[in-house]
Amino acid sequence: MPFRDVIKAATSHHITQFDEDSKKVIQLISDWIEDNLLHLSNYVETEYEGRSNELGNFVEAWLIDALDNQLPLSCKRPRTGKGNAQAVGYPDGIIQVKGVNIYFDVKIYQEKTKNTTLRSFYYQPTNQSKIHYDAPHFLIGFEVESLGGSNRSPFKVIGFKLVDVYDMMVLFKAEFNTSNRFIYRLNEP
Repeated sequence: MPFRDVIKAATSHHITQFDEDSKKVIQLISDWIEDNLLHLSNYVETEYEGRSNELGNFVEAWLIDALDNQLPLSCKRPRTGKGNAQAVGYPDGIIQVKGVNIYFDVKIYQEKTKNTTLRSFYYQPTNQSKIHYDAPHFLIGFEVESLGGSNRSPFKVIGFKLVDVYDMMVLFKAEFNTSNRFIYRLNEP
């Protein structure tokens, strides 16, 4: 089903198509990322230690801070309905400039995983949504290469892609789960 239908049902807000004003903002961001990609790559290569799974969070924090401080716009973590800035969950950030709101999510991928069917995006509806505006949404996918091998640091950022999610299709996966809190209070066999 279209992701925009999921967002509408979960938040009462629409994922809108990019218009002339929001496209100008996206072009500004794209140009800035292009100009700063080598700096980001050097930063990731020297400062990040870990697996590719957590690299997205590291890049996301850097990007939000850099865009907010270096471009004529506001780039922040979106706030929940209770007003708390929250890193966990979709979307990762909101860009605001001159009445334009745009939501985004940061993703990391490698050439070898680009065309796989592994789950790389998920959205979990919550009563504390971070979406409070009808607005366009996009993903920023950073292509990385593991210089350490086996999906471990150091990593090098070798490219990026901006993806409009207006036409993105998603699947539904129901799941039952529990936590360590409940598991480890059970009796031994």
